[in-house]
Amino acid sequence: MNKRLVRALQITGIIAIVLIVFYSGIAMVLYSSSGRFPIKRTPYPPVRINNLIWPTIGYPALVVPGSPLEVEFDFNKPPRFSGQPRDPAKWQVVLKPAREALKGLRYSLKAVRKWKGPSSRWPAGTSRGAPGEVWHAEFRVPADAVPELYDLTVKAEAGGSRYSDEQPHSVSVTDRPGDDFTFVTLSDIHVHRRNISSAYEKQTNKGITPEGRPVFFERAIDQVNLVRPDFVVMLGDYVRAQHAPGDYQVEFENFYNALARFEVPVFMIPGNHDVYVNEVDGAVIWEESLGPLRYSFDVGDCHFTAVNTSEWPQSDRIVMKKLGLFVYPRKWQGQVLGAQNEKKAEGFKGQLAWLRDDLAAHKNAKTRVLLLHHDPYVPGGEGIAFDNERFAGLYTLGGGGKGRTALRFLAARYRVAFAFTGHLHSDDVGRVEWQDGTGETVFANQTCVTFDEGGLGYQYPGYRLVDVEGGAVKSFAYLTGDNSIPLYDGSSLKGETDTDQLDRPALSAERIARAGGPAAGKPQPVEPESVSASRAGWQTENYLAMPVDLRGLVMEVPDSRNGYEAVGGEVYRYVKVPGTGKALVYVRVALPWGVPGKSATRPGTPARVTVTVEPRASAPRGTSSAVP
Repeated sequence: MNKRLVRALQITGIIAIVLIVFYSGIAMVLYSSSGRFPIKRTPYPPVRINNLIWPTIGYPALVVPGSPLEVEFDFNKPPRFSGQPRDPAKWQVVLKPAREALKGLRYSLKAVRKWKGPSSRWPAGTSRGAPGEVWHAEFRVPADAVPELYDLTVKAEAGGSRYSDEQPHSVSVTDRPGDDFTFVTLSDIHVHRRNISSAYEKQTNKGITPEGRPVFFERAIDQVNLVRPDFVVMLGDYVRAQHAPGDYQVEFENFYNALARFEVPVFMIPGNHDVYVNEVDGAVIWEESLGPLRYSFDVGDCHFTAVNTSEWPQSDRIVMKKLGLFVYPRKWQGQVLGAQNEKKAEGFKGQLAWLRDDLAAHKNAKTRVLLLHHDPYVPGGEGIAFDNERFAGLYTLGGGGKGRTALRFLAARYRVAFAFTGHLHSDDVGRVEWQDGTGETVFANQTCVTFDEGGLGYQYPGYRLVDVEGGAVKSFAYLTGDNSIPLYDGSSLKGETDTDQLDRPALSAERIARAGGPAAGKPQPVEPESVSASRAGWQTENYLAMPVDLRGLVMEVPDSRNGYEAVGGEVYRYVKVPGTGKALVYVRVALPWGVPGKSATRPGTPARVTVTVEPRASAPRGTSSAVP
């Protein structure tokens, strides 16, 4: 054989061996447990769900005036080792409006009945679920209760001790009962620290103050408050917790504090980042702060089921740093456990059995909706949110989870109308026919709220606005049939958006001072709470290519016997604030279509409506402006 050929083959063999050893060594590091962040090196955040376990800030109650309000009370703080007291007494509920301008208003309620039994809100397998028991108490909401968001305090006595616990933003009294309502879906907030970007894991600082306050999230909340839907659903990934040890505690506190800005109730489900283990176990913090990892609820005759799609063992959720460059846990894709055969529901166990039974129990609801972080269908039936991701063409990481087929099977079997999802930071809609052929499940994945990596990208900050009429979803998409509504003018729905340049809110309302006042005619930025009596109205703008009703304009005014009217809008509620001589005026304005900008640097033309609030010359006939 030619000596040169032999030499070439020898060199090639040596190179191959070196590459195999090199790539194998990297694989051993990537797939091993090396580089794990420490666990429990620092204290957990304060436990926020103690005795009052439902309703909570992340799993609120929606009630109408004059209807019953049930609460669940666990006299044992976690960890739970002892039983419940035999006959607690002197039950009392106090409802206080979350809106600062209404703090003088409160309702004290006495228990109508009480009983002991397993929680009906925390499923078995969650930290407060069966087989343990809790106390249930029912109260009656006053028929004249003001439709608003409330903080809840529950008090009771047992065994010679007095118990008291509270949950902020946990009760919403609504005047829109039944099957006509709207809700907003938000996903992938990713509150994070500044200056965490690297060559391999990019993250913009845009929208984060030096102190870590998530201004970008606050701005999104402000637009949601302007629309004032009946409730919000948040679809997971509220923190990032994936840069350095200790990130989770800091980011979660900043996220939790921002929730106080909402003026409507919020239902939350976890995403993969929310259950990461970074010094602390995110799954534990979730159930100590927000509510159960999975649950269900009804609005009118519509049934919603919230699923935990990050059902990985703790060892797979621990964040690790590899080779000094890559930071990730073993698993971040979707998984829902409980099926040996994912097409035989009768054999399901665990969460899948719970989901099966929950959907079966509500098979006669007008509409069934799934709330998931990981989408089991898009794009085009692939369900990539459950797959491994490939790196460097060789290594597969992050996924291979179970449950994707089972979720689609249950949705088709029990005629689920919609599944709202996140995780992928992109808009995509897929449809699967029901088993009986009478309809289909719409899998609606959506974009994120975060500015993500910054710069040019195919994602843009946005949300879905879902309109339900007669118990059926009438609309859920913006313009094209699958897109989310952009939070900023200049967002590209199908092309690249320079998120670093986004600045103009798609919806806004600036306050206008009363003529003759110190700031007459000068628009002023929206504040989260009430307006002083010196304000006269708002300059509202809409850059969206769709008409929008704003119901979140609220002004504090001197109480007037004749009430107030809104020029350019409609006063739909007038609330007197006891003991202050003041009142709140709630205003609705119908904004016509705007013209969106072509890009972040090419502004559109907004539709503008000026709204002013003025005292009526006389009280309207047949109506009363007084609200106790």
